[in-house]
Amino acid sequence: MSNVITGLFENASKATLAIYRLEALGVLNSEISIVANDSYTKDDFAVDEGTKAAEGGIIGAASGGVLAAIVGGLTAVGVVASGGTGLIVTGPVVAALAAGGAGAAAGGTVGAVIGAFIPEHEIKYYEDAIAKGSVLLGVKYTSENKSDIEDALKNAGAENVSTA
Repeated sequence: MSNVITGLFENASKATLAIYRLEALGVLNSEISIVANDSYTKDDFAVDEGTKAAEGGIIGAASGGVLAAIVGGLTAVGVVASGGTGLIVTGPVVAALAAGGAGAAAGGTVGAVIGAFIPEHEIKYYEDAIAKGSVLLGVKYTSENKSDIEDALKNAGAENVSTA
């Protein structure tokens, strides 16, 4: 997948905040992918009333239901050979994996999933982070919205923001 910005978040709450901010920018759910370990459930991707999202009208701006559409599409896709942790994935990465024959539905690896976004030499770092509970967001961008998307990810607390 080309023209993708990724952000790695330490938990689902921060990733959710980023999705609300992306929605406020007009980013569509079809342009956002999530990769997380299967310890998360759909309920984990919700904004707590105590987060900064409740302040400043972020939730009010997010009226198109992008988060609901993304979370509704979360699919379990595979098991990591080391440790048996499964993944949950949603968004364009699922289609890319299916088209690429990565075998996501029949047990693709974390590396195959993350590799849709991340350069090969960084995959191990992201595998480890996701296994420990971090959430990876991938967002398709255009030259017009690239810096806004990067800012939204950083401002929501992304630990790493990179462009592929």
